[in-house]
Amino acid sequence: MDISRKTFIWSIAALVVARVIFFALFINNIPFTDMQSTWRPNFGGSYWPDEVVFFDLAKSFADFKPAVSIIYIGYSIFLAPFIYFFKAMNPVMIAKPIALVQGVFLFSLSLVLVALIALRFFRSRKLSLIAASIFLFYPYLVYGFWNFIGHKNAIPTFQYQMWIVILSDYLSAFLVLAVFWFFIKFIEKLKSGVKPVLFWESIVLGALSGAAGLVRPPNLAIAAFIFFFLVYRKKIKEVFVFGISVLIVYLPQLAYNAYFFGLPWRYGDVILPAGLPQSGKSLSGMWAIPNLWLNFKHFSPHYYFLCFLALMFFTAVIVVFGLRHLSKNNKDIVPIFAFWFVFYFLFYGMFEGSFSQLRYFLPIIPVFIYFLMAIAFYFLKRKLEKNV
Repeated sequence: MDISRKTFIWSIAALVVARVIFFALFINNIPFTDMQSTWRPNFGGSYWPDEVVFFDLAKSFADFKPAVSIIYIGYSIFLAPFIYFFKAMNPVMIAKPIALVQGVFLFSLSLVLVALIALRFFRSRKLSLIAASIFLFYPYLVYGFWNFIGHKNAIPTFQYQMWIVILSDYLSAFLVLAVFWFFIKFIEKLKSGVKPVLFWESIVLGALSGAAGLVRPPNLAIAAFIFFFLVYRKKIKEVFVFGISVLIVYLPQLAYNAYFFGLPWRYGDVILPAGLPQSGKSLSGMWAIPNLWLNFKHFSPHYYFLCFLALMFFTAVIVVFGLRHLSKNNKDIVPIFAFWFVFYFLFYGMFEGSFSQLRYFLPIIPVFIYFLMAIAFYFLKRKLEKNV
């Protein structure tokens, strides 16, 4: 028996309150992670260079003097108002407001979206609530597991998962969730046939997709996926409106590229050296197919390829069972979840060092939760059927 709509809403509200409490405990070093009084993690060498790159570009925007940078401009545009109003001269001076906005506001909104998307995945408020609860607790689960296996990056990984560091991962993850949630709603309206042309819906969907790409260009793959999906469905007017909306929102990045690097499609991470302690090459050089298994050297220098094979097998299993479960509940959105998980898993799996922090995989944490729940539900159901 499923729970009522009222109970579902109040339960989600309770999870949001719980997040606020967890955040308050977290910044007061519970559990102990050597958090500083400035709400800064005490592992500066791990993230400081990235933060400085984002901050410097944002500071140039706040001063109305855009500077050349290796980084994409979306997150720096997000940071610029904080820098302007707090008159910040370094990342520490905006650490607290950014931690509040990302760690409380954006995470809470993402938690709500995780629950709403799960409702379409499972067709059950109870299971949706469980998915949202897991999303709330997963940073602590990762922290506990990392400590259990003796992982040297247990504390940094935990703090990355709490959405407080001045990096673009969190805004990107929220926008990815928002795009896919709205796309699911968009497909439902297409299916219902209520409107011959979804004009305003196409504008919003395009604007969200463009914003996600502005924060991180790899997110433009979502816009491409939606574009070709609508072409396949022969929704030509929606395709046109959607495409124009994406272009308008993404235009600042294209203008920035053209001004500083000569061509709209040429990015700073291809031309400029990364300037990071771990590498002197451009960021574009940090993507390679062998990284899918070489990244496991961080865990096991001698058996990294076996770790890779084990993860790939596990991933294939949960994807198959997850999509199988979804196909029984809402087959119209199966392509969304297939693309959503596979693209981000493979793309960031090929990024050097991505498994050491896990922050790159934030966009697929919800899908991972859904798939795990689907396989658990499958085996539990089979066991119950045998007992009967």
